[in-house]
Amino acid sequence: MKTLRMNMTVYEATQKYPQLIGIIASWGFPQIRNSYLRRVIGSKFTIKEAIYELRLNKERIIQSLKSHGFELIE
Repeated sequence: MKTLRMNMTVYEATQKYPQLIGIIASWGFPQIRNSYLRRVIGSKFTIKEAIYELRLNKERIIQSLKSHGFELIE
């Protein structure tokens, strides 16, 4: 199982687990596929902050990540 800390930046998480790029894009954030934007913007937000800022359903996101084999640590 892949461990994902919710306080990791989006950039750190996608560097460690590149498959997250497609997963996050499917949540309605296709800009994540752009490596420049991912590095610049993704370095400023943790996964937890991104969920909040994008007004995503946290429980749905957690379920999505778990279904892709991630273990989440708050």
